[in-house]
Amino acid sequence: MECRDAATLLSLIQQYIRLGSIIYTKHNLLGNFSNVKSLKTKENRLQTWYADDSACIGNIKEVRSWYDQLAGQGPAYGYFPEPKKSCLIVAPQFEDEARIFFGDLGVQIVNGHRFLGGAIGDCMTADDFVRKKVAMWVDCVEKLSKAATKSPQAAYTALSKSHQCEWSYLQRVMLNCGGAFVPLQDAILKAFYPALFEGDLSDAECKLFSLPTRFAGLGINNPTETASSSYHTSTQGTKVVVEAIKGCGEFSSACHLDAISRARHESQKALDEIAKQKLDAILATLSLGRQRAIMSVVEGKTSSWLTTLPLQSCHFDLAPVQFRDGLALRHPSNLPGNCDGCGANFTLQHALDFIKEPIVNEATATSSDPGLRLDLGIIGVWQPQVEVLFDVRVIDTDAPSHCHRAPNAIFESSSQEKKRMYKKAVEDRRGTFTPFVLSVDGLLHKEASHFIKHMATALSSKWDKAYSITSSYIRSRLAFAGV
Repeated sequence: MECRDAATLLSLIQQYIRLGSIIYTKHNLLGNFSNVKSLKTKENRLQTWYADDSACIGNIKEVRSWYDQLAGQGPAYGYFPEPKKSCLIVAPQFEDEARIFFGDLGVQIVNGHRFLGGAIGDCMTADDFVRKKVAMWVDCVEKLSKAATKSPQAAYTALSKSHQCEWSYLQRVMLNCGGAFVPLQDAILKAFYPALFEGDLSDAECKLFSLPTRFAGLGINNPTETASSSYHTSTQGTKVVVEAIKGCGEFSSACHLDAISRARHESQKALDEIAKQKLDAILATLSLGRQRAIMSVVEGKTSSWLTTLPLQSCHFDLAPVQFRDGLALRHPSNLPGNCDGCGANFTLQHALDFIKEPIVNEATATSSDPGLRLDLGIIGVWQPQVEVLFDVRVIDTDAPSHCHRAPNAIFESSSQEKKRMYKKAVEDRRGTFTPFVLSVDGLLHKEASHFIKHMATALSSKWDKAYSITSSYIRSRLAFAGV
């Protein structure tokens, strides 16, 4: 790379430093490192390396001097430059000078070119690069939209955890590219969301979907709004590396990691504040019932089933109907007109009213047994060799009869009701009774949450895994069971 004003290109270096580590074979990496050190001089030029891809910034004469040195000593380290595969990026007014110095090598002399997942040089090259990338992602979204009709969970996971990361990286290395992502956002709104939900959606719902899952959204960002913040976070996180490349200080891995951590933390804090403001604005346009349902998801942190990979080995893969039912609990759109069971007007409330508790043991006319209707028995949960009997109650906290009460108050009254019914009878059988109360969207009562924590602690010891891993796994399994 070459530029008469080296400072112009120095400002671009920030765009092309990955936040991750370089993974390369030990032999080539160590040999290349020695090669890089031997090329380092005090001349008015800078070199950057990504594994075995090299680049140099300076005036044309200095870049040619650097190349000659690289070609002369590189083979001793196993590095063989290929000029015909290389590019020299210059401003249009320096093209003739570039041909004088590099004409004998067959180097491509251009005004702009792609570089480490981005593009540098003139604006036309950069704009064309971004436009082609966006067109490719639009095509991917359209294909995922077709797949979403039969495999909504797989299509949603592919978009939110894979393709979205690709354009997020491009936004981190390209300045002011948000406007180019309008076609991509249109494809998401007009093709992907309707296919995922099997119907058209309102503007308020589409805006809600762009929020993180912890704010009751789907975690599919609006790419036209994230470009600026992504680029700013990247430049802040790579300051230490950039300063080291520019020769303004020694590189420190600890300082680099600290800069990345601070940049991510500050970015996340700012994005969360923006998400809260957007959520408040969206809630103001919705009914009280929808507001309550959304805030239940936010406050109860019941979105783990959406962010979990649909692994078949863990039984996290859902059938299309199951996945869309889970979405309907959060976003009740495009429900059928009538119930296929009874013919009544079909609403979310109507569907949830048919949730019934399983009967394990009925009372008999010839026995004094109270007929315990319990769901689960486990020995040794709270005390060794003592059986704990659980009764599960799933509650729709947004039902008309509950809408004037807080979820915790609803859970507590249900728990006390269960204890009045079963606790004495269970204790007479030398057992312990624990009610397991939760909402239809996965919000747990304190006793159910305590049991989950207790079980996670025991399993983390048994499986030799961190508590956070087992706890997350159990809560994900429970979330999927609820769906």
